Amino acid sequence: MSLSRTFVVVLILGVMISPLSAGDVDDLKAAFDQALEYLSQKDLDAFLSIWHPEAVLFPRNEVHPTDRAKLDDRVWADLFEDFFARIISAGYTQQAVEFRVIGDTGLVWGLTRFAVDPRFQASFEQDTRLTAVFVKVDGEWLILLWNNAPLPEGQNPLVP
Repeated sequence: MSLSRTFVVVLILGVMISPLSAGDVDDLKAAFDQALEYLSQKDLDAFLSIWHPEAVLFPRNEVHPTDRAKLDDRVWADLFEDFFARIISAGYTQQAVEFRVIGDTGLVWGLTRFAVDPRFQASFEQDTRLTAVFVKVDGEWLILLWNNAPLPEGQNPLVP
């Protein structure tokens, strides 16, 4: 095959593939936004439905991760049910969040602000580094790993 034909084939394949990956990134962003919406609505059933059966969660202020694959489904649900019962509201504000799709894996990372209004304590906001991994199962993005770690005081690069 001549060099010009090879170039045309590569160009056509590139144009055909690009919209698919752009769509996947848009779908990943939509899944991430939906997860945040379920959290802010305190919709337990919907929130539980977006987690992969083998998901890992790094709860705030916990040293060890919570591995869903090692828990009974009721224990996993109780973790979130307890959290929702202890708060009036909670939510993330995206400050600088990026998205990448590699095959059936979606990566979400960046800076967020986590705001919580607990029932029996003062409300607070905390700047965090967020890392989330999604996996596409039967055309749907599910959370496989979620970790948000607080930034050191005064270390948010977005705040002068």
